[in-house]
Amino acid sequence: MSRALLNEVFWLDARGALADIQAPTLLVHGTKDTFIPVESSRDADHRLTAPHRLLELEGAQHGIAVHDDPTYADPQSQAWQAEVIAAVRDWLTAAD
Repeated sequence: MSRALLNEVFWLDARGALADIQAPTLLVHGTKDTFIPVESSRDADHRLTAPHRLLELEGAQHGIAVHDDPTYADPQSQAWQAEVIAAVRDWLTAAD
């Protein structure tokens, strides 16, 4: 099913659908992401109409880590990971 799902997603206009999202949305993006530019999430931040928050992690790469830290052993990678975990926890429990 993975290939079939990817074929369907290929035709989805994600940017156009952002205004239709009704669920509260938390965006997390590293400012040094080399796979997906942070501007992508900044644009989504402006297009979302549902309650949302953009958490930018200054200096973080894709995967919320420092460059060339695939095992997340660098203390900065671990600090970012802890920040994201806390932000997700707070985001999920704020609705209670």
